Amino acid sequence: MDRTVLEDQDVAYEVELRFRPGGPAILGVWSNPETADVKFTKWLGSHGRDDAVLTATADGETRPVKHWTAKGGPQVAGVA
Repeated sequence: MDRTVLEDQDVAYEVELRFRPGGPAILGVWSNPETADVKFTKWLGSHGRDDAVLTATADGETRPVKHWTAKGGPQVAGVA
């Protein structure tokens, strides 16, 4: 995860994993990007079904960091 841009800001890292589109979700929010990344990977391994996303929110703006779909696999987005 690119911490250079966000390291001096108050950032919330949120992991959301859905069992089906629009269905039940597991949610978690951390201030530490490494913890959020570990949870993202761990939850995919134990609960992954259709869709998961890891986002970073700073100054009211939410940016994707990682995304995973059953069809597309893992995708990493740049945080700029």
